[in-house]
Amino acid sequence: MGKYLVGIDAGTTGCKTCVFDLDGNLMGMSYREYSCIYPKPGYVEQKPEDVLSKLFSTCKEAIENARIDADDISAMGLSTISNTFCLMDEHENLLYDFVVWNDIRVTGQEIEMLKENFSPEEHYHTAGRPITTGNAGIAKFLWFQNHEPEMWSKVSRICCTQDYYLKQFGADSYYVDDTSASRMAATDIVKHQWSEKHLKLAGLEGVQMPEIIVEPGKIVGTVKKEISNKTGLPVGCKICLGAIDQNCSTFGGGLVESGSAVMVIGTFGSCFIASDRPAYDPNMKLVVKENHGMGNYTVEGMSSAAGSAFRWYRDTCCQKEAAHAETLGEDVYDLIVEGAKESPIGANGVFFLPYLQGVSAKQDYNARGTFLGMTLKNDHNDMSRAVLEGVCYEMLDIVNAERAAGIPLSSIRIVGGAAKSDFWCQLFADIIQVPFEVVNTTETGCLGAAMYAGIALGIYESCRDAVKKAVTVSKVFYPDEGKAEEYQRVFDKWKNAYETLKDGFY
Repeated sequence: MGKYLVGIDAGTTGCKTCVFDLDGNLMGMSYREYSCIYPKPGYVEQKPEDVLSKLFSTCKEAIENARIDADDISAMGLSTISNTFCLMDEHENLLYDFVVWNDIRVTGQEIEMLKENFSPEEHYHTAGRPITTGNAGIAKFLWFQNHEPEMWSKVSRICCTQDYYLKQFGADSYYVDDTSASRMAATDIVKHQWSEKHLKLAGLEGVQMPEIIVEPGKIVGTVKKEISNKTGLPVGCKICLGAIDQNCSTFGGGLVESGSAVMVIGTFGSCFIASDRPAYDPNMKLVVKENHGMGNYTVEGMSSAAGSAFRWYRDTCCQKEAAHAETLGEDVYDLIVEGAKESPIGANGVFFLPYLQGVSAKQDYNARGTFLGMTLKNDHNDMSRAVLEGVCYEMLDIVNAERAAGIPLSSIRIVGGAAKSDFWCQLFADIIQVPFEVVNTTETGCLGAAMYAGIALGIYESCRDAVKKAVTVSKVFYPDEGKAEEYQRVFDKWKNAYETLKDGFY
């Protein structure tokens, strides 16, 4: 048996490959950014070939950076974005670029079609998701029927990102984990299978869908010579089913037992709480889905733009920091955070609403990102702090919704890019007023994918065994109770800003 596992994370705005030893220690990694396409306001698309080339190149570079014998790699696992799909004809040629999870092209027409066939309660308790404009694959299938009927008539297969990219690596068929499938809002999350009623409504009765796999870590193929040359993975390396990025990230953060919580701050943001049963929200706003491989479920509220809002701010407003970072050989995000430290709680009256792609938690896809409260007194540091606080306030809004649904939490593990910043982690702890834990690697999406691969090979006996052997808490940020009242006051104003704009502008 080999000594190493590879986890590949195909994200929304970039991909990362990591090589781990069997104890979860990071040996080498590589990252590449790529772009989405925005043909019209609200549309978000992605060219599969752009992503695939980066998956291959980061894999090869990560293995080189690890300075190991590639023949010691046993298997690779894949983490992919959810509710993102492509359409294929009968010859498996692509008919359309990937439609990405945060695409909100769906109109009222498609929502009404859903409501005519499902009561809100039936849809929510079957698919685990509310009927909304965003984040609903089934509604987007209806959109294509209504707006692209000629192309839709040629559709023979629909792929999620997990099964599509596994096939490109050499999988012997199209397999998808239950979490990726459930994100399409066309499954029965209790029965772990495609919902016949949903498929019929969406006109998918004759369309091939990937096979849903419930158990963790299924081997779906082996690396052949052509892919080995492109990726650096050894010939014969096992290709293993992973899960969507949220589940890989939370698995890499140790989310296995009921009552535990993991907050993911990547391109999107979400707080996941594990539950032994489907913990349906009486307000039907929180999403319920499988916790892949754990035998339980997660309940979550989502932010459409968390880390991506910070990235937007970096690219749009931080050219000076970017230039300094390049000159000094430092991370531009670190320089932005250093500036934010100079601004006080509340950012001297500046507020940032991070709703650059609507707001999932409130199911308001007309909301827009906004800076408010600017005066001649304010400077760039205030804006930077307002962005960091704004993301924290949206996550507090989500946690409050989970608490209101009767789901308790006493601490949160934070994973994703924000976990690299001690300042941001402390900000989360102070604003949400629970301890925030950081685990031994911030690359939990890749680690989760690698652990799924390790389970497939029998290196780990189970998901719980994998977490026990490969995941440890390295740091804890405790909330400053003395700041709670002031942050609550600012948070109340932040919420009022959204409500005022919603009623008077949106």
